[in-house]
Amino acid sequence: ELTVKQQLTYTALLRLPNTLTRKDKLAQVEQIIQQLRLEKCSNVPIKLISGGEKKRVNIGTELLTNPSVIFLDEPTSGLDSTSAVLLLSVLRELTLQGKTIITSIHQPSSQVFQSFDQLILLADGKTVFMGEPGNAIDYFATLGYESPPRYNPADFIMDLVNQDTKVREELKEAYIKNKYFINKNKSYNQMEQSSQLYLTESQKYLIGEPNGSEIDLINENNIQLITENNNCKWPISFTAQIYILFSRNWILTSKAQFSKLNCIQALCMSILYGLLWLRMKLKEDALRDRISFIFFMMIFWPLEICFQGILSIPSERSVINKERASGSFRLSAYYIAKCLSESPLKLILPSISFTIAYWMTNLNPSFPIFLGILAFLLMVVLVAESFGVLLGALFRNVGG
Repeated sequence: ELTVKQQLTYTALLRLPNTLTRKDKLAQVEQIIQQLRLEKCSNVPIKLISGGEKKRVNIGTELLTNPSVIFLDEPTSGLDSTSAVLLLSVLRELTLQGKTIITSIHQPSSQVFQSFDQLILLADGKTVFMGEPGNAIDYFATLGYESPPRYNPADFIMDLVNQDTKVREELKEAYIKNKYFINKNKSYNQMEQSSQLYLTESQKYLIGEPNGSEIDLINENNIQLITENNNCKWPISFTAQIYILFSRNWILTSKAQFSKLNCIQALCMSILYGLLWLRMKLKEDALRDRISFIFFMMIFWPLEICFQGILSIPSERSVINKERASGSFRLSAYYIAKCLSESPLKLILPSISFTIAYWMTNLNPSFPIFLGILAFLLMVVLVAESFGVLLGALFRNVGG
């Protein structure tokens, strides 16, 4: 339900530190919108924009914190060729600003394939090529695997590494041998001096791998150093998190709660209740009718709100986990903001519905008594909502 600009704005307010003013954060949002070419859809709800624009919005939420390295998993999947090329052109502009972008990609078009600076090709999780994309075809040709004329290089390479086990093993062994020689002569000057004498035809198309080993990635001392440097886990205060999340949830809940369907349903149901128990007599033989009306009202709306609570947490779980993984807010701040923003809104329709039905059914005309029954109904609704949220939090997927 949020627009592109609203989504980026709330992300900036949550993830950017207090050292930046609100004006600075909003200016950064505008800059990201311009960088990612989202001006035309900035005020359009995210659910109505194209797939390519959604990809760019996702990238924009991460760019707000100005990361030096960006990892993207198949950013062009599900996009048409035009949208994929546009997305890659935006990513190339980011690399020109000094950012390193690492992405996995399957079955790229030739234009997308040639847009990368470096290519690492994997087969069974092992490297079979590392170098410039334009050199890949020539490299495999030196190993005896030549691409047909006017054939998409990316398609040829993907077909090659997906052949039988024997071919994949040959490619992996060839790369290991060539990599060993290049890493021994890694200095640029050494490579220039020895290129004519020592490099084989295939080795000319590869680049050396960076120094280091797998053990560096799992060194506990390195992990400890990173942890110690993060003195403050949350970029903004607890109360600021509640305020921003309250504002966001209020917009989302109000749009969902007061949709045309919900309003029409509440109005029709209240009129239906009133007609079923219309103008009940003030006699003892109508006592059961009055009890049944009160019982029905105390069951219908609490169950309605309870089911909404059951569905709310599972539907939001993936977004919550993603935002909490990025250190946006505390879980307690989210829960408090959710309760403060949703509970008042969820009391409005039951109040209107009960008010209409109450005066149609000729119950006790005393206004204090009416307020007392209404207050009791709203308390039951709040309890039902809390119970629904509790049940929803216990299950990952209520849809089965």
